[in-house]
Amino acid sequence: MIAPLKLPRRRLLQMTGALMLTLLWPHLAHGQPGRQVRDIAKAVTVLVSPQSSSGSGVLIKQEGNSYYVLTAKHVMESTQAGEEADVVTADGQSHAINTQAILYLSGVDLALIRFDSDRIYPVATLGNSEAVTETDTIYIAGFPLPGQAITASTFTITKGVITGKGQYQRGYGLIYDNVTQPGMSGGPILNEAGQVIGIHGLAEGERVQGVAVKAGLNLGVPINTILDLTPLALKQAPMVDSPQPPVVSGRTNEQTFRAFLDQHYAAMAPLIETRDAARLFNYLPIDKERFRYRLNTGVVQNYNDRVAGASQYYSQKPASEIWKLSYEVTDLQMPDADRAIVSHIETVNWSYWPGLLRGVVRRRETTTWERVNGQWKMVAVEEGNQL
Repeated sequence: MIAPLKLPRRRLLQMTGALMLTLLWPHLAHGQPGRQVRDIAKAVTVLVSPQSSSGSGVLIKQEGNSYYVLTAKHVMESTQAGEEADVVTADGQSHAINTQAILYLSGVDLALIRFDSDRIYPVATLGNSEAVTETDTIYIAGFPLPGQAITASTFTITKGVITGKGQYQRGYGLIYDNVTQPGMSGGPILNEAGQVIGIHGLAEGERVQGVAVKAGLNLGVPINTILDLTPLALKQAPMVDSPQPPVVSGRTNEQTFRAFLDQHYAAMAPLIETRDAARLFNYLPIDKERFRYRLNTGVVQNYNDRVAGASQYYSQKPASEIWKLSYEVTDLQMPDADRAIVSHIETVNWSYWPGLLRGVVRRRETTTWERVNGQWKMVAVEEGNQL
């Protein structure tokens, strides 16, 4: 008969604790969402450095050698076209911002900037800001301005919770209690899955619609608001390895494409109204390699020639002339699910003073679209005579 093993109570508790830790360690090691979000945020958050100050931003899309960064408008709005400004990525590399092609989204404190690089950088995955609610955990990432103790702009990520949701001026709609510092404006708001659900912008002491925001609270622009305003060329395509969509009828294809067109026209009109051809063509969903534009004179222009021609045309118009555009689809044909031919009438109402109409110009155009890697791209436009 084996005698029972006798151990001091303290030693028994230590052994029991060690055994429990051994059993639980795999779950603890792989169950650290904070560290996973940190790794994601660190890879996609950038330091935005115009000459006036600095802020933060997030890599939102890659197209060839071009990268697009979403940041706060107030970070970039003092930067003039042609002025030097930089983005610093996670690898410490500094990239020149194309300040000729900064896009300020209408009515919100947001800007889209672009830089070119032959390096490969990850881009953020976008989430659904409608899905977050009060008490949900979120993270804010960015580069605070140097201070007395922290003397360099250092990547920083803070944890907090959503404390409220609303609708405020400049597109703000998320309220949260994360600790933030000047310089983090424009940085991403991430959920626990590491998806970007908004852009941080306002900190304590700011005023929104005449009401002071209490100390300790911050506001951000929801990502859903951003996607409603962002030109379609910047919207992310479905994951390549995502399940194939079910086969749909030709009628369903047409309805889906019509919905896409409505969004396209809504995004394109304000870009044309600014009469900045370079900015317009940078953000339109165009297959640049194959794009052809046929004028009613019979001349055919490629992408670069069309940008130059539009720039010259726009520059001849007085700055005081105000344009308002609208589009009416008159015919839509879809030979197959990945090709569409659209005829529309473009109407331009112009004036020299808001509300005082001076003239109307209408013309017909036929546009050919093809779906490339899940995204609709414009491959040809044929300009008709004025109506």
